[in-house]
Amino acid sequence: MIFYFTGTGNSLAAAQTIARATDDLLVDIGAAYKYKDFDFTLAQDEQLGFVFPTYAWTTPPIVDAFIKRAHFRTGNKETFTPGYCFAVLSCGAFVGNTARFFGNLLLKEQGINLDASFSVKSVGNCTFLYAPAEGEKRERLLAGAELETRRVADRIVAREEVHAEHRNTLGIVLSKFTAKDEKPRSTAEFFTLPTCISCGQCADLCPTNTITLIEGTPRWAELGCTQCLACLHRCPVNAIQYGPRTERRGRYANPVLGAKKGA
Repeated sequence: MIFYFTGTGNSLAAAQTIARATDDLLVDIGAAYKYKDFDFTLAQDEQLGFVFPTYAWTTPPIVDAFIKRAHFRTGNKETFTPGYCFAVLSCGAFVGNTARFFGNLLLKEQGINLDASFSVKSVGNCTFLYAPAEGEKRERLLAGAELETRRVADRIVAREEVHAEHRNTLGIVLSKFTAKDEKPRSTAEFFTLPTCISCGQCADLCPTNTITLIEGTPRWAELGCTQCLACLHRCPVNAIQYGPRTERRGRYANPVLGAKKGA
């Protein structure tokens, strides 16, 4: 079974490619968290995988919360022990110590050892820091991500016990400041343009139920956001902004998600 979290589709694309190679079932962490579905039954010694993006050189807060709340059981209610456990991190640049942090959390909260970890670079989506790649550069990144994911899938099929994610010194240093138990993500910078059509898609997409529509306008709760930016990137009319620069920058969604509703 492979558990994935995605905001703009990169981790979903990777998870689907790996699942095709391993014949594993996919489970959406975002949907599980949104609807408070944390009980999962697996066969003893079943392979267990996690695919998720790197946010600020560490794990997304929602992934941490999911690992703390999830109950992995066998059919007879015995403690579940996977035959092989892996994590694949999608990223726009580098992953730092994300896999190490995740492995420690998984062991602490679930008693499960992370046997392998990998990373796949794709199109970055942190639009309040930079504009997502477009045109030929985007296509090259997507093609490279698919090729790398297939290589990773082959290594997972072979059950390699290796930590082969791409790390570098800067990312490792930055992880020391961000890989914490508490990772508050501010919603103060979110706002909508008058072009908002009150469709409610942002609230539907929000995995943490941080967004509600008040008189047809999205409002963000102060706490709970995992900063996946799905609301911003997947708004059908690009009405959602975060800070002063995103209005001038493009939007991104991996082709695996298909066209925006209403677009």
